[in-house]
Amino acid sequence: MNNLYLWCVSGITILIALNTIWRLIFERDRLAKEDLGEDDRVFAWRIVIFLIFPLLNLLDLHATTTVCELLGGYLKSWNYGFLWYQAVPAGLASNELVIPVLFAGSIVTTLFALCLTPSLLFRPHPFLATVIGYTISFVLALNLLADPLLSLIGLGGLRWQIALSYGAPQQRMPLIAVHAVLALVYLLIVRNSHVRLWFSSLSRPQATAQLRQALSSLQANPLSARLLCSVAILYDGAGLRGQSKNLLRTLKGQFPYSPFSYFLDALVAYRRRHYKAARKAFVYTSDYPGIDGELKASLLAAGACSAFADNDLIGALNLCERALEFDHQCVISRMVKVDVFLRQQKKEQAADEILVAMHMGLSLEISDKIPLDIDRAYNLLLELEEAKSIRHILQPS
Repeated sequence: MNNLYLWCVSGITILIALNTIWRLIFERDRLAKEDLGEDDRVFAWRIVIFLIFPLLNLLDLHATTTVCELLGGYLKSWNYGFLWYQAVPAGLASNELVIPVLFAGSIVTTLFALCLTPSLLFRPHPFLATVIGYTISFVLALNLLADPLLSLIGLGGLRWQIALSYGAPQQRMPLIAVHAVLALVYLLIVRNSHVRLWFSSLSRPQATAQLRQALSSLQANPLSARLLCSVAILYDGAGLRGQSKNLLRTLKGQFPYSPFSYFLDALVAYRRRHYKAARKAFVYTSDYPGIDGELKASLLAAGACSAFADNDLIGALNLCERALEFDHQCVISRMVKVDVFLRQQKKEQAADEILVAMHMGLSLEISDKIPLDIDRAYNLLLELEEAKSIRHILQPS
Protein backbone atom coordinates (compact mmCIF):
# COMPACT_ATOMS: atom_id res chain seq x y z
CA MET A 1 0.00 0.00 0.00
CA ASN A 2 2.86 2.34 0.85
CA ASN A 3 4.60 1.57 -2.46
CA LEU A 4 1.35 2.24 -4.34
CA TYR A 5 1.12 5.63 -2.65
CA LEU A 6 4.73 6.47 -3.56
CA TRP A 7 4.29 5.45 -7.19
CA CYS A 8 1.12 7.54 -7.45
CA VAL A 9 3.19 10.49 -6.20
CA SER A 10 5.75 9.73 -8.90
CA GLY A 11 3.08 9.71 -11.62
CA ILE A 12 1.69 13.06 -10.47
CA THR A 13 5.26 14.41 -10.37
CA ILE A 14 5.82 13.47 -14.01
CA LEU A 15 2.65 15.26 -15.10
CA ILE A 16 3.50 18.42 -13.15
CA ALA A 17 7.09 18.35 -14.45
CA LEU A 18 5.88 18.15 -18.04
CA ASN A 19 3.47 21.01 -17.43
CA THR A 20 6.28 23.04 -15.87
CA ILE A 21 8.51 22.48 -18.91
CA TRP A 22 5.62 23.50 -21.17
CA ARG A 23 5.16 26.72 -19.20
CA LEU A 24 8.90 27.40 -19.23
CA ILE A 25 8.76 27.37 -23.02
CA PHE A 26 5.59 29.37 -23.54
CA GLU A 27 5.85 31.70 -20.53
CA ARG A 28 9.57 32.41 -20.82
CA ASP A 29 8.89 36.16 -20.69
CA ARG A 30 8.52 35.86 -16.92
CA LEU A 31 12.18 34.80 -16.72
CA ALA A 32 13.22 38.33 -17.73
CA LYS A 33 10.97 40.16 -15.26
CA GLU A 34 12.71 42.46 -12.81
CA ASP A 35 9.76 42.63 -10.43
CA LEU A 36 8.51 39.15 -9.58
CA GLY A 37 4.94 38.61 -8.43
CA GLU A 38 3.62 35.86 -6.19
CA ASP A 39 2.76 33.73 -9.23
CA ASP A 40 6.36 34.01 -10.43
CA ARG A 41 7.68 32.84 -7.07
CA VAL A 42 5.24 29.92 -7.04
CA PHE A 43 6.48 29.01 -10.52
CA ALA A 44 10.09 29.16 -9.24
CA TRP A 45 9.14 26.68 -6.51
CA ARG A 46 7.64 24.39 -9.16
CA ILE A 47 10.91 24.45 -11.09
CA VAL A 48 12.88 23.58 -7.96
CA ILE A 49 10.61 20.79 -6.72
CA PHE A 50 9.53 19.13 -9.96
CA LEU A 51 12.52 19.72 -12.28
CA ILE A 52 15.67 20.32 -10.24
CA PHE A 53 15.00 18.12 -7.24
CA PRO A 54 14.33 14.89 -9.25
CA LEU A 55 17.75 15.35 -10.86
CA LEU A 56 19.39 15.90 -7.48
CA ASN A 57 17.56 12.86 -6.15
CA LEU A 58 19.02 10.85 -9.04
CA LEU A 59 22.47 12.24 -8.16
CA ASP A 60 21.87 11.14 -4.55
CA LEU A 61 21.07 7.59 -5.70
CA HIS A 62 24.07 7.48 -8.05
CA ALA A 63 26.44 8.66 -5.30
CA THR A 64 25.08 6.01 -2.93
CA THR A 65 25.52 3.31 -5.58
CA THR A 66 29.06 4.42 -6.40
CA VAL A 67 30.26 4.57 -2.79
CA CYS A 68 28.64 1.21 -2.03
CA GLU A 69 30.48 -0.44 -4.92
CA LEU A 70 33.78 1.26 -4.01
CA LEU A 71 33.49 -0.20 -0.51
CA GLY A 72 32.94 -3.70 -1.89
CA GLY A 73 29.17 -3.90 -1.60
CA TYR A 74 26.18 -3.65 -3.87
CA LEU A 75 22.57 -2.47 -3.73
CA LYS A 76 20.35 -5.43 -2.96
CA SER A 77 17.30 -3.47 -4.12
CA TRP A 78 16.57 0.06 -5.20
CA ASN A 79 13.65 2.12 -6.51
CA TYR A 80 13.69 5.61 -7.97
CA GLY A 81 10.48 7.65 -8.02
CA PHE A 82 11.59 11.22 -8.95
CA LEU A 83 10.74 12.72 -5.54
CA TRP A 84 11.97 9.70 -3.60
CA TYR A 85 14.21 6.68 -3.85
CA GLN A 86 14.86 3.59 -1.78
CA ALA A 87 18.19 1.77 -1.71
CA VAL A 88 19.21 -1.19 0.47
CA PRO A 89 22.97 -1.86 0.56
CA ALA A 90 24.33 -5.37 0.99
CA GLY A 91 27.62 -7.27 0.82
CA LEU A 92 29.55 -4.74 2.91
CA ALA A 93 32.50 -6.12 4.87
CA SER A 94 31.43 -4.44 8.11
CA ASN A 95 28.40 -2.69 9.55
CA GLU A 96 30.67 0.31 10.10
CA LEU A 97 30.39 0.93 6.35
CA VAL A 98 26.58 1.05 6.33
CA ILE A 99 26.18 4.65 7.51
CA PRO A 100 28.89 6.08 5.16
CA VAL A 101 27.17 4.36 2.21
CA LEU A 102 23.68 5.47 3.17
CA PHE A 103 24.61 9.12 3.66
CA ALA A 104 27.01 9.49 0.74
CA GLY A 105 24.27 10.79 -1.55
CA SER A 106 22.96 13.18 1.10
CA ILE A 107 26.45 14.59 1.59
CA VAL A 108 26.94 15.05 -2.16
CA THR A 109 23.64 16.93 -2.67
CA THR A 110 24.29 19.05 0.43
CA LEU A 111 27.73 20.01 -0.90
CA PHE A 112 26.17 20.76 -4.29
CA ALA A 113 23.68 23.13 -2.64
CA LEU A 114 26.46 24.85 -0.68
CA CYS A 115 28.50 25.24 -3.88
CA LEU A 116 25.60 27.16 -5.40
CA THR A 117 25.77 29.80 -2.65
CA PRO A 118 28.77 31.78 -4.03
CA SER A 119 26.87 32.33 -7.29
CA LEU A 120 24.46 34.57 -5.39
CA LEU A 121 27.34 36.93 -4.58
CA PHE A 122 27.41 37.92 -8.26
CA ARG A 123 23.79 39.16 -8.01
CA PRO A 124 22.17 37.16 -10.84
CA HIS A 125 18.84 38.11 -12.41
CA PRO A 126 16.00 38.13 -9.82
CA PHE A 127 14.27 35.03 -11.23
CA LEU A 128 17.53 33.07 -11.43
CA ALA A 129 18.51 34.25 -7.95
CA THR A 130 15.11 33.11 -6.68
CA VAL A 131 15.49 29.65 -8.24
CA ILE A 132 19.04 29.26 -6.88
CA GLY A 133 18.04 30.46 -3.41
CA TYR A 134 15.01 28.20 -3.29
CA THR A 135 17.14 25.25 -4.46
CA ILE A 136 19.71 25.80 -1.71
CA SER A 137 17.05 26.24 0.96
CA PHE A 138 14.98 23.26 -0.22
CA VAL A 139 17.87 20.80 -0.48
CA LEU A 140 19.30 21.72 2.92
CA ALA A 141 15.88 21.66 4.58
CA LEU A 142 15.13 18.27 3.05
CA ASN A 143 18.45 16.66 3.99
CA LEU A 144 18.69 18.16 7.47
CA LEU A 145 15.05 18.37 8.58
CA ALA A 146 12.54 16.55 6.41
CA ASP A 147 14.48 13.42 5.42
CA PRO A 148 14.92 12.07 8.98
CA LEU A 149 11.23 12.61 9.78
CA LEU A 150 9.90 11.20 6.49
CA SER A 151 12.23 8.20 6.67
CA LEU A 152 11.28 7.33 10.24
CA ILE A 153 7.53 7.40 9.50
CA GLY A 154 7.97 5.44 6.27
CA LEU A 155 6.98 8.11 3.74
CA GLY A 156 10.42 8.61 2.25
CA GLY A 157 13.57 6.60 1.70
CA LEU A 158 14.79 3.97 4.13
CA ARG A 159 18.06 5.78 4.87
CA TRP A 160 17.50 6.54 8.54
CA GLN A 161 15.65 3.33 9.32
CA ILE A 162 18.51 1.20 7.97
CA ALA A 163 21.16 3.43 9.57
CA LEU A 164 19.64 3.17 13.05
CA SER A 165 18.87 -0.54 12.70
CA TYR A 166 21.98 -1.93 10.97
CA GLY A 167 24.63 0.76 11.31
CA ALA A 168 27.48 0.38 13.79
CA PRO A 169 26.22 1.21 17.32
CA GLN A 170 29.21 3.46 18.02
CA GLN A 171 28.35 5.57 14.94
CA ARG A 172 24.68 6.18 15.67
CA MET A 173 24.95 8.82 18.40
CA PRO A 174 27.64 10.86 16.58
CA LEU A 175 25.44 10.72 13.45
CA ILE A 176 22.41 12.02 15.34
CA ALA A 177 24.46 14.69 17.17
CA VAL A 178 26.17 16.03 14.03
CA HIS A 179 22.88 16.02 12.15
CA ALA A 180 21.10 17.89 14.97
CA VAL A 181 23.85 20.53 15.15
CA LEU A 182 23.78 21.09 11.38
CA ALA A 183 19.98 21.33 11.42
CA LEU A 184 20.15 23.92 14.20
CA VAL A 185 22.77 25.94 12.33
CA TYR A 186 20.62 25.85 9.20
CA LEU A 187 17.55 27.08 11.08
CA LEU A 188 19.52 29.91 12.70
CA ILE A 189 20.86 31.03 9.31
CA VAL A 190 17.56 30.96 7.40
CA ARG A 191 15.75 32.79 10.22
CA ASN A 192 18.42 35.47 10.54
CA SER A 193 16.95 38.84 9.56
CA HIS A 194 20.17 40.04 7.87
CA VAL A 195 20.37 36.91 5.70
CA ARG A 196 16.71 37.18 4.74
CA LEU A 197 17.11 40.86 3.87
CA TRP A 198 20.18 40.06 1.74
CA PHE A 199 18.32 37.37 -0.19
CA SER A 200 15.35 39.71 -0.59
CA SER A 201 17.68 42.27 -2.19
CA LEU A 202 18.51 39.63 -4.82
CA SER A 203 15.03 38.29 -5.53
CA ARG A 204 13.05 41.52 -4.92
CA PRO A 205 15.55 44.33 -5.56
CA GLN A 206 13.01 47.13 -6.05
CA ALA A 207 11.02 46.33 -2.91
CA THR A 208 14.20 45.94 -0.85
CA ALA A 209 15.59 49.27 -2.07
CA GLN A 210 12.37 50.99 -0.99
CA LEU A 211 12.54 49.17 2.34
CA ARG A 212 16.11 50.31 3.04
CA GLN A 213 15.11 53.88 2.28
CA ALA A 214 12.11 53.61 4.60
CA LEU A 215 14.28 52.14 7.37
CA SER A 216 16.59 55.15 7.07
CA SER A 217 13.57 57.46 7.41
CA LEU A 218 12.39 55.47 10.43
CA GLN A 219 15.73 56.06 12.16
CA ALA A 220 15.95 59.75 11.18
CA ASN A 221 12.37 60.85 11.96
CA PRO A 222 10.17 60.75 15.05
CA LEU A 223 8.15 57.58 15.48
CA SER A 224 4.72 57.85 13.88
CA ALA A 225 1.89 55.47 13.01
CA ARG A 226 2.05 56.12 9.29
CA LEU A 227 5.83 55.60 9.16
CA LEU A 228 5.61 52.33 11.09
CA CYS A 229 2.80 51.16 8.83
CA SER A 230 4.76 52.12 5.71
CA VAL A 231 7.86 50.21 6.82
CA ALA A 232 5.77 47.18 7.79
CA ILE A 233 4.07 47.16 4.36
CA LEU A 234 7.48 47.33 2.68
CA TYR A 235 8.73 44.49 4.87
CA ASP A 236 5.76 42.46 3.67
CA GLY A 237 6.49 43.38 0.05
CA ALA A 238 10.10 42.25 0.50
CA GLY A 239 8.91 38.87 1.79
CA LEU A 240 9.98 39.55 5.41
CA ARG A 241 6.61 38.94 7.02
CA GLY A 242 8.05 38.14 10.44
CA GLN A 243 9.45 41.67 10.72
CA SER A 244 6.16 43.04 9.44
CA LYS A 245 4.32 41.28 12.26
CA ASN A 246 6.82 42.60 14.81
CA LEU A 247 6.21 46.16 13.63
CA LEU A 248 2.47 45.54 13.91
CA ARG A 249 2.94 44.77 17.60
CA THR A 250 4.90 48.01 18.01
CA LEU A 251 2.25 49.95 16.12
CA LYS A 252 -0.56 48.52 18.26
CA GLY A 253 1.38 49.33 21.41
CA GLN A 254 2.35 52.90 20.45
CA PHE A 255 -0.71 53.95 18.41
CA PRO A 256 -3.57 51.57 19.28
CA TYR A 257 -6.35 53.81 17.91
CA SER A 258 -4.72 54.87 14.65
CA PRO A 259 -6.40 53.74 11.40
CA PHE A 260 -2.94 52.66 10.24
CA SER A 261 -2.92 50.13 13.10
CA TYR A 262 -6.24 48.63 12.02
CA PHE A 263 -5.20 48.66 8.37
CA LEU A 264 -1.90 46.87 8.99
CA ASP A 265 -3.61 44.37 11.29
CA ALA A 266 -5.98 43.45 8.46
CA LEU A 267 -3.14 43.06 5.93
CA VAL A 268 -1.04 40.87 8.23
CA ALA A 269 -4.03 38.66 9.03
CA TYR A 270 -4.79 38.22 5.33
CA ARG A 271 -1.16 37.39 4.48
CA ARG A 272 -1.15 34.75 7.23
CA ARG A 273 -4.40 33.29 5.79
CA HIS A 274 -6.38 34.16 8.90
CA TYR A 275 -9.31 35.14 6.73
CA LYS A 276 -11.95 35.55 9.42
CA ALA A 277 -9.72 37.91 11.38
CA ALA A 278 -8.77 39.74 8.17
CA ARG A 279 -12.41 40.24 7.19
CA LYS A 280 -13.25 41.61 10.62
CA ALA A 281 -10.25 43.96 10.59
CA PHE A 282 -10.94 45.29 7.07
CA VAL A 283 -14.59 45.99 7.87
CA TYR A 284 -13.63 47.56 11.21
CA THR A 285 -11.11 49.82 9.45
CA SER A 286 -13.76 50.87 6.91
CA ASP A 287 -15.95 52.10 9.80
CA TYR A 288 -13.22 54.44 11.09
CA PRO A 289 -14.52 58.04 11.30
CA GLY A 290 -13.81 60.01 8.13
CA ILE A 291 -13.23 57.01 5.86
CA ASP A 292 -15.55 57.21 2.86
CA GLY A 293 -15.71 56.89 -0.90
CA GLU A 294 -12.98 54.99 -2.70
CA LEU A 295 -11.07 54.06 0.46
CA LYS A 296 -14.15 52.68 2.20
CA ALA A 297 -15.07 50.71 -0.91
CA SER A 298 -11.55 49.27 -1.17
CA LEU A 299 -11.59 48.14 2.45
CA LEU A 300 -15.03 46.57 2.12
CA ALA A 301 -13.92 44.83 -1.07
CA ALA A 302 -10.88 43.50 0.79
CA GLY A 303 -13.26 42.19 3.43
CA ALA A 304 -15.21 40.52 0.61
CA CYS A 305 -12.00 38.88 -0.63
CA SER A 306 -11.38 37.56 2.87
CA ALA A 307 -14.93 36.25 3.15
CA PHE A 308 -14.67 34.52 -0.22
CA ALA A 309 -11.34 32.93 0.79
CA ASP A 310 -13.11 31.72 3.93
CA ASN A 311 -15.88 30.17 1.74
CA ASP A 312 -18.54 32.57 3.01
CA LEU A 313 -20.10 33.33 -0.37
CA ILE A 314 -23.14 35.19 0.93
CA GLY A 315 -21.02 37.37 3.20
CA ALA A 316 -18.64 38.11 0.32
CA LEU A 317 -21.53 39.09 -1.95
CA ASN A 318 -23.04 41.38 0.68
CA LEU A 319 -19.72 43.14 1.27
CA CYS A 320 -19.28 43.59 -2.50
CA GLU A 321 -22.67 45.27 -2.74
CA ARG A 322 -21.78 47.57 0.15
CA ALA A 323 -18.47 48.45 -1.50
CA LEU A 324 -20.18 49.34 -4.78
CA GLU A 325 -22.47 51.74 -2.91
CA PHE A 326 -19.40 53.85 -2.09
CA ASP A 327 -17.49 53.37 -5.35
CA HIS A 328 -19.31 52.06 -8.39
CA GLN A 329 -15.96 51.46 -10.14
CA CYS A 330 -14.44 49.23 -7.44
CA VAL A 331 -13.03 46.51 -9.69
CA ILE A 332 -12.08 44.16 -6.83
CA SER A 333 -15.66 43.96 -5.59
CA ARG A 334 -16.91 43.29 -9.12
CA MET A 335 -14.38 40.50 -9.67
CA VAL A 336 -15.24 38.95 -6.31
CA LYS A 337 -18.89 39.01 -7.40
CA VAL A 338 -17.87 37.18 -10.57
CA ASP A 339 -16.07 34.53 -8.50
CA VAL A 340 -19.08 34.14 -6.21
CA PHE A 341 -21.48 33.76 -9.15
CA LEU A 342 -19.21 31.21 -10.79
CA ARG A 343 -18.98 29.24 -7.54
CA GLN A 344 -22.79 29.32 -7.37
CA GLN A 345 -23.03 28.15 -11.01
CA LYS A 346 -24.65 31.45 -12.04
CA LYS A 347 -22.66 31.89 -15.24
CA GLU A 348 -25.01 34.42 -16.85
CA GLN A 349 -24.80 36.78 -13.87
CA ALA A 350 -21.01 36.41 -13.82
CA ALA A 351 -20.86 37.28 -17.54
CA ASP A 352 -23.11 40.30 -16.99
CA GLU A 353 -20.81 41.55 -14.23
CA ILE A 354 -17.76 41.23 -16.50
CA LEU A 355 -19.55 43.09 -19.29
CA VAL A 356 -20.47 45.92 -16.89
CA ALA A 357 -16.82 46.20 -15.79
CA MET A 358 -15.61 46.24 -19.41
CA HIS A 359 -18.25 48.82 -20.38
CA MET A 360 -16.98 51.07 -17.56
CA GLY A 361 -13.43 50.73 -18.90
CA LEU A 362 -12.12 48.97 -15.79
CA SER A 363 -8.91 46.98 -16.01
CA LEU A 364 -9.51 43.33 -15.16
CA GLU A 365 -5.83 42.79 -14.34
CA ILE A 366 -5.95 42.54 -10.55
CA SER A 367 -3.19 40.02 -9.81
CA ASP A 368 -1.18 42.56 -7.78
CA LYS A 369 -4.24 44.18 -6.15
CA ILE A 370 -5.56 41.34 -4.01
CA PRO A 371 -7.16 41.91 -1.57
CA LEU A 372 -6.73 45.62 -2.40
CA ASP A 373 -4.30 48.08 -3.97
CA ILE A 374 -2.12 48.52 -0.89
CA ASP A 375 -0.22 51.58 -2.07
CA ARG A 376 -3.41 53.36 -3.14
CA ALA A 377 -5.18 52.54 0.13
CA TYR A 378 -2.18 53.70 2.18
CA ASN A 379 -2.01 57.00 0.29
CA LEU A 380 -5.73 57.57 0.87
CA LEU A 381 -5.25 56.90 4.58
CA LEU A 382 -2.36 59.35 4.54
CA GLU A 383 -4.53 62.02 2.91
CA LEU A 384 -7.19 61.39 5.56
CA GLU A 385 -4.70 61.86 8.39
CA GLU A 386 -3.25 65.02 6.83
CA ALA A 387 -6.73 66.49 6.35
CA LYS A 388 -7.57 65.79 10.00
CA SER A 389 -4.31 67.42 11.10
CA ILE A 390 -5.06 70.55 9.01
CA ARG A 391 -8.58 70.78 10.45
CA HIS A 392 -7.15 70.45 13.95
CA ILE A 393 -4.68 73.29 13.32
CA LEU A 394 -7.32 75.59 11.79
CA GLN A 395 -9.88 74.84 14.49
CA PRO A 396 -10.16 77.83 16.83
CA SER A 397 -9.16 77.14 20.42
